[in-house]
Amino acid sequence: MVGQEVILEGDVVTPPVKEFILKSKDRMPPEEFEAQRMMLIRQSLQRRIETLLITQDAKRTIPSEGWTHVQSQLGKLFEDQELDKMMKQSNAASRGDLDRKLREFGSSLERVKMAWCEHELARQWVTQQVKPNDEVTYDQMVTYYRKHRDDFATRARAKWEELMVSYARYPSREAARDAIGRLGNQVLAGAPLADVAKTASDGVTAADGGRRDWTGKGSLVCREIDEVIFSLPIGQLSQIIEGPTGFHIVRVTQREEERVAPFLDAQRDIRDKIVKQRREKQIDEYLTKLKTRTPVWTVFDDRSTQMQMATPPSREPYRR
Repeated sequence: MVGQEVILEGDVVTPPVKEFILKSKDRMPPEEFEAQRMMLIRQSLQRRIETLLITQDAKRTIPSEGWTHVQSQLGKLFEDQELDKMMKQSNAASRGDLDRKLREFGSSLERVKMAWCEHELARQWVTQQVKPNDEVTYDQMVTYYRKHRDDFATRARAKWEELMVSYARYPSREAARDAIGRLGNQVLAGAPLADVAKTASDGVTAADGGRRDWTGKGSLVCREIDEVIFSLPIGQLSQIIEGPTGFHIVRVTQREEERVAPFLDAQRDIRDKIVKQRREKQIDEYLTKLKTRTPVWTVFDDRSTQMQMATPPSREPYRR
């Protein structure tokens, strides 16, 4: 309940949400699936609550004679911009076909249209209510840069090649080690590493000649390989590396060290971040004010309490 308006399950478990839930059900353990499902529902519910809070504020402000015009314009906008897009995404042959497919998900075209119009109204209304000061001084940008210096750092990264022998394919580790040694010796003798990888490597990129694309420092599961590719001289074949599932030999083809973007290069980004933070703060304050004047209750709450969501909402549609 948002004031006197009711939010039903079908308003929250929208077709995209329901489709995602159905696709995810068999991909994860039951407990994990249930936790993900509830998180998704709560996030969707929070967005719906905020949309209604904002549209109710708009209704209190817009004169009654203008409200019909607003609804008409939003409806026309949906018909002109969204309907055709939805039909293509759903492979619907007609408007009626789209409505039928939506009803299979417990929704309808009319319900989707109404929700879209309310969301668009909320987005436009927030833009009018929230107008942050876009003037950002040089000192403010310098302070932000010093405080968030890590945000402007780029991790070291490397491109590399790999030969790999899986323990599982050999009767013993000694046999696997001998096999990886033979592959390395072929490369040392002049054979292209890519050819050796394609014919004998067990690595996941063997078919591509063992080539690995840019890899950020610290991103590999195998720490031993991670350490080697960020310390080995470029172009040099490594010693045999013992990993969790097999032996590896690697060669780094390109590497970039960690760097921090200079302040002068980061100024535009810093300004945009500051303006965005100001806007988000104003939106939070605006929504807090709306919640104090309109009672909100959900099935996740005790009936005597206000809505307190367990997961932070994503208000990106209102941030533009």
